[in-house]
Amino acid sequence: MRESTAVVFANMKGFRGFERGLVPIAGRPMIEYVLDALPDQVSSILIAVDSEEKAGAYKDLAEKYWAEIIISDNFSKSTRRQIDFAISTATTESVLILTCDSPLVTREFTSFLIEASEKFSAVLPRNQARETVYTMAAYQRRPLLEAFAKNPDDEMESLIKKVQKVLYLSSNSLKIFDEKLLMFLRVCNPSDVYRVENILKKRL
Repeated sequence: MRESTAVVFANMKGFRGFERGLVPIAGRPMIEYVLDALPDQVSSILIAVDSEEKAGAYKDLAEKYWAEIIISDNFSKSTRRQIDFAISTATTESVLILTCDSPLVTREFTSFLIEASEKFSAVLPRNQARETVYTMAAYQRRPLLEAFAKNPDDEMESLIKKVQKVLYLSSNSLKIFDEKLLMFLRVCNPSDVYRVENILKKRL
């Protein structure tokens, strides 16, 4: 199986005085749970931030995981810009994209995304609301770069329709990885932190 690049977005607004990915959950920075869920196929880890200040905040953690920090102030307002930036920056054909605030994502799930991207140009989960989650997905670099170049004004929903061999994963099908679909839980506030900590305690 070919090597893959993982791009973990950490460009969100923080809380509790921390950058979002560095908010402590059960004594560890939240992003570490995401990084620990990366499968063996990942040969390169990129942490994407939108400012030099955030880059400095993640410096020590990036060194711990042998990750590279990449900076762009261009992608904060558009999912398409985020995906375009990630795909363009990656150096491998297979690209896994995740967010720093999804600490309940699992290695089994991320490994499946990468394996499926061997045959499909994009592997896109759909959450419980049937929304396509572009920032928890796997892509083949070349088809996406071609689509971005040919459709400079399209957002992701319309652009992805012009890409051949796209696999959509229904929320029901994803229950084989997690019956409660907790991989989609994004931690945005203190109450989410308490919820995740309680879930992690039950998993021990």
